[in-house]
Amino acid sequence: MSGVILHQVEKGAYFCTAENISPNQAVHELRKLFKRLRALLRFYHSVQGNDPKTLRDEMKHFGRLLSPLRESFVNANLFENELRTKKIVPERKMRWAGEQFFLKNKKLVGSSLWDQPVCRSIRPFLSRLESRLEAAGSRKITAPQIVSELNHSYQKGFYLFRELPDHPSAEAMHSLRKKLKRLYYQLDFVRLFHPKYFKLKSEQLNLINDQLGNDHDLHVLSEELLSEDYGFSGEEKLLLKNQVEHLRELNQLKLRPRLKQFFSESPEAFNQKSARLMQH
Repeated sequence: MSGVILHQVEKGAYFCTAENISPNQAVHELRKLFKRLRALLRFYHSVQGNDPKTLRDEMKHFGRLLSPLRESFVNANLFENELRTKKIVPERKMRWAGEQFFLKNKKLVGSSLWDQPVCRSIRPFLSRLESRLEAAGSRKITAPQIVSELNHSYQKGFYLFRELPDHPSAEAMHSLRKKLKRLYYQLDFVRLFHPKYFKLKSEQLNLINDQLGNDHDLHVLSEELLSEDYGFSGEEKLLLKNQVEHLRELNQLKLRPRLKQFFSESPEAFNQKSARLMQH
């Protein structure tokens, strides 16, 4: 476990300084890395004498700092790919608005992450992380502790899915997304213990998380379209927002059956199967 975590730390240091990838890609990779680390550190939660929560909270803080950078890039691309071709608003206005989306991203991200304030905070954090991980996760975790955390994550997602109404709010979908992202990274770690089961589950969840991510991205775009920065009238904003909400509905229609299939096992059945497979 510690080797996997330290490998992620090395990747983080690389993405903060790499010159051979775009800054937007670096932002995306750093956010994924912090989510993965937070998910893996939860395996240490029940190990007596360990306290990884402070580390997880700091990583969560960095993720929040990186979010506006990532969202500005996703907004620009979604607007270009999903709305520019629609004959909802005059092309001149759409073209100008598209330029503003990309300009906003450029202002936030710049040409390199190296000089960004967020990376100036992340670099010293990562450089000290190895010694802090040794203190926070110095004791070995056991198979029962891994199973316990897996079941906890599965159970959280299971009941959040069961409680979703027919027309869930963006907040409810986002809560489910966060829990299933954690479960995905944990399943991705344990899948080598029993590839036939855990690998299948992680692959199913990867597709689900992509769709949950699309739902969240579309919601963020719909809120951004209400800004005064893009030159749309009140009526035009409503038309564009309705189009984005329609895309969310289509996405959710495809998402529901996959979630139902993934959660076809009860938490009790998932726990029993995971415990049995982790013993071999």
